[in-house]
Amino acid sequence: MSDVSTARALARLLKPDSFTVRLILVAVASVLGTFLLSSTGIVRQWEWTLFDYRHRLTPDPEGADDSIVLVVLNGDSMDRLSWLSWPWPRQIYADCLDMLSRWGARAVVFDILFDLPSIYGGADDQALGQAASRTTTLFAVEAHSRVHGGRRDTIPGKALLTGATLLGSPDTVLSCNPPAGEILAGAHLLGSTSQSPDDDGVFRRIRVARASPEGVVPSLPLAAAWALTGEGPVTVTPHRLELAGKSVPLDGDYGMILHYHGPRETYTYVPIADLLASMEALAAGEAPAVDSTLFEGATVLFGYTAAGLMDLKPTPFSSVYPGVEVLATALDNMLSGSAVTPLPPLAGWAAAALLALLAALAFRAVPSVYLAALAALAPIALYLAAALLMFGSGVWMEMAFPLSSGILALIGGGVISYSHATSQKRFIRKAFSQYLSPEVVSQVISTPERLSLGGEKRVMTAFFSDIRGFTAISEGLDPAELVALLNVYLTRMADIIMEAGGTVDKFEGDAVIAFWGAPLELPDHAARACSAALDCRDMHEELNRQLSRRGYPELVTRIGLNSGPMVVGNMGSEKRFDYTMMGEAVNLAARLEGVNKVYGTLTMCSAETAQAAGDGFVFRRLDTVRVVGQKRPVTIMELVCRKGCLDPDRERILQRYRQALAAYGRGALQEAGELFASIERDPPSAVMAQRCAAMMRGDIETCRDGVFVLGSK
Repeated sequence: MSDVSTARALARLLKPDSFTVRLILVAVASVLGTFLLSSTGIVRQWEWTLFDYRHRLTPDPEGADDSIVLVVLNGDSMDRLSWLSWPWPRQIYADCLDMLSRWGARAVVFDILFDLPSIYGGADDQALGQAASRTTTLFAVEAHSRVHGGRRDTIPGKALLTGATLLGSPDTVLSCNPPAGEILAGAHLLGSTSQSPDDDGVFRRIRVARASPEGVVPSLPLAAAWALTGEGPVTVTPHRLELAGKSVPLDGDYGMILHYHGPRETYTYVPIADLLASMEALAAGEAPAVDSTLFEGATVLFGYTAAGLMDLKPTPFSSVYPGVEVLATALDNMLSGSAVTPLPPLAGWAAAALLALLAALAFRAVPSVYLAALAALAPIALYLAAALLMFGSGVWMEMAFPLSSGILALIGGGVISYSHATSQKRFIRKAFSQYLSPEVVSQVISTPERLSLGGEKRVMTAFFSDIRGFTAISEGLDPAELVALLNVYLTRMADIIMEAGGTVDKFEGDAVIAFWGAPLELPDHAARACSAALDCRDMHEELNRQLSRRGYPELVTRIGLNSGPMVVGNMGSEKRFDYTMMGEAVNLAARLEGVNKVYGTLTMCSAETAQAAGDGFVFRRLDTVRVVGQKRPVTIMELVCRKGCLDPDRERILQRYRQALAAYGRGALQEAGELFASIERDPPSAVMAQRCAAMMRGDIETCRDGVFVLGSK
């Protein structure tokens, strides 16, 4: 077929004839119809059902944190200790706290309210408070958005997250019911257990924090996670919880969608009766019923699982699920960052529109109605499979809205297709067969990048930099100022490196590690690295002017470069790896950065780099040395400037240095020392002059074969 005929066929195919228009209208109507249906709550109820089904379909009990242990007051414990009147004396919990502390528990969290004084007297509360003070113990409170009794009491400081930032417009807490005074005094932190289920009564999420006039009131899981991670800065937005370097997704309304790892008792349960029996056994010199190693380094949660104590909640796994295990799940999700990530509502709309359009247009692409129905089912089935797989990875793709839209479009498209004439179907089949010809398909390239462990050997250039005297600079700044300074500096350095085609490997404090030659092969990797090094050096002049105006100290950076064979690739463990470089040539680049300190230079490279960089730069040969950790002698060079930028005074210094270095290489130490000493305002010359004098005095060993052995990094 000629090009003209092909163009005409495609034009007919893309022309919006009445059949195509009707199918598009079916797709639009399907999306709008599903939206109207969702306003009745039916679609949302279906979505929750599918959400729960996905949870049950992809259990992950191995992923549960085995350092979380639940001490539960279950029905068996109530039966075995029936001689105790309810409520139990708080002395029992105090004894358990002391025992857990001796067994090495890291923290204890009570999902039990102690807001009323003990019926056994103040000594009972005092015993629990004193036991709580001897370990990291957290207690539950109920948070209220209204004031009881007409007077608002101040929310205690232990129910607030110090230094936390809560952005947006969350619910406001005006009152709470803290534990009795003696217990409150011994508590480490308090957290709210006031949570509401979804409209169908199932607990799928928890509100992580609320605002109050006094500060941020955390949920009990957040309070526990904060205590366990060092009580650092916390930021809560409607969509994100930032805690201890982890970013936990939220649902847009400060709610964390819980990733349940399995049915009840996914975490280790220890009945409180067994714990009390173990105490009695130890007191009698007998073996305890509970393995004490279970609690070493553990976070212990106390809670009720007995049906009569009313702390059983509906969850995706069960209509009767212990509330304390809901708390354990929330704590686990925060510590591991494994909460369910909801995709934004716009993603659901986009998926619904795409599925409806694909399902409807399937009847435009396939002549047979039955085959078209199967083709329309394909994207729906693929989306269903993708949603299941993504949920297994912790991502919640909305299913009910898109699938309903796609199914309605499939039904509507099937009805419309019956009214289409046979001749028009033949035309569509012919046009599409041309449009989807192998010649057209072959022009589409869709090869995904492989992210597997392993490396390859390449000749590249490595770059190491470090700020001179950074320790002293950091000691003179507070942490906030230091972070601000580093952010500005590292941003400038990284921008220059990446503009030159380099790959930033990592930042280590103030140090920058980069390389040229991977993942894209660059024949001029050495020249690019040298150019970037000079740009980084030039950048300091303007940067230091800005820093001076802001009261920061001047920054001076030392840079080491080396070119040679290196191994580059994804290296690390199966679950966590980095794209990085390794090898002797990499180690030499790191050493050369430090050797700058010996010669008073700022930018040093090997002779290999100088040779590979070409004639676009001016280098000075400094010396031939043996660096620490390597046996091979290395000729070290100073990268002076780009070719054509050398001023006459500097050129004379370099010429005199070459003469002095030649005498030094011949062993004429007297002549070399005098020549080096005659060069003014040049740190390398001063260093070499002192070395010649020390060698003549016998203070240091004379070089062997012209190679000087460096004694430090």
